[in-house]
Amino acid sequence: MDIEELRRRRRELSSSSETTLRNMEAIANESYRVAEVAHNSRKILDNLDKEFETQTGLKGTDIAFLFIATALQCGRIFIINNLTKIEKAGQGNRNEGFLHDLQDKILHKFDNGTVLGIDRYHAPLNQIITGRGVPYDATGYMDENFKLFKGANHRFATLGHDPILGLIFGTANILTNTITCVNAPIISTNHVIYDSSLKNPRIGGFAPTTVTLKKAVERLDGDVSSIVAAIIKQIIHIGTDMYTPCGIQFPGANLLLSKENTEKLTKYISTGDLVKIGASAGLSTLINTIISTVHMLMYDGTKYSSQDVYSVKTRKIILYSNLIASTSNIIWVGGNMIAGNEGAIKELDIGGLLVTLHRLMTDTKFIREVKEEFVFGGFNKMIQGDELSLKEVTLWE
Repeated sequence: MDIEELRRRRRELSSSSETTLRNMEAIANESYRVAEVAHNSRKILDNLDKEFETQTGLKGTDIAFLFIATALQCGRIFIINNLTKIEKAGQGNRNEGFLHDLQDKILHKFDNGTVLGIDRYHAPLNQIITGRGVPYDATGYMDENFKLFKGANHRFATLGHDPILGLIFGTANILTNTITCVNAPIISTNHVIYDSSLKNPRIGGFAPTTVTLKKAVERLDGDVSSIVAAIIKQIIHIGTDMYTPCGIQFPGANLLLSKENTEKLTKYISTGDLVKIGASAGLSTLINTIISTVHMLMYDGTKYSSQDVYSVKTRKIILYSNLIASTSNIIWVGGNMIAGNEGAIKELDIGGLLVTLHRLMTDTKFIREVKEEFVFGGFNKMIQGDELSLKEVTLWE
């Protein structure tokens, strides 16, 4: 080995030693940095927590969204309660007047100008179109009193007033001028007799229920318009009765319970209540979706660490607006009941309250998960730091 080789190796050894020392220094500095982060972990976590609250706090435009969302939710409660207010049946009933006018507009489109007389098991199209009432609303008897029901109790005795089964039996009754009643476990049908002016319906003799249904189905052959008109009339009639004092029973209730018990049950909770709850929940969800979608469109990636962090603001807007609306409704209803207005319980926004409870569970969970990711994820990144750029040390053989 000559002198030049020794010098070369000496230079390589010196360079490797310097590289090793620099690598050791970098590792030591990183260790000190990690130790410092660990030592100040509480302060760092608190700062990350404050940063999260700063980024997800509601301000400016967010507050405007909150006010709009709250106003829409409160407006929803007011409108639905107003539309479903219990009113006596008759000319003073707003819903009944509106639905009857709607019925006239729709059914007159089926009017072909033909006027036919009534036949057994056959209500002509002109009677279905022009007559506002339905045969299963008849309460008087032609001759013999069959004692099928008592007065308004007829709603809980007739299958035509069932919100689901009425689509079959009620429609068939309209098409055949009959009334189908339940005397559990027996279902019986009677003819309904009208005067020459197609008014003053009276309950007549028995008519086999199977024949009634068969005659109604036979109208499919060449008289589909009458069937469609009868179905529309059936649906609208249920709508006119839904928010009256007697209400509309649960589907199939009078098949399982006596007329008296069906009536008692309906006083506490009816099909109208279920429709109201469903409509309220659906509309509340729709408002939440619209507000959420519009607010998310305003996301600016340069201002927030992630879209999830921004969506926390959106969730807060939805959650707070729902809580404010539901709480206000509960306070209003509770105050009225304490003051002696027990009927105010009917204005409790159950559908909206269910949506609020669902949001309370899901939104708080989402916010907690995003916060944990933001705080602990940020702390982990601090612990990991930047990747060390250590140089490779080359050893000669």
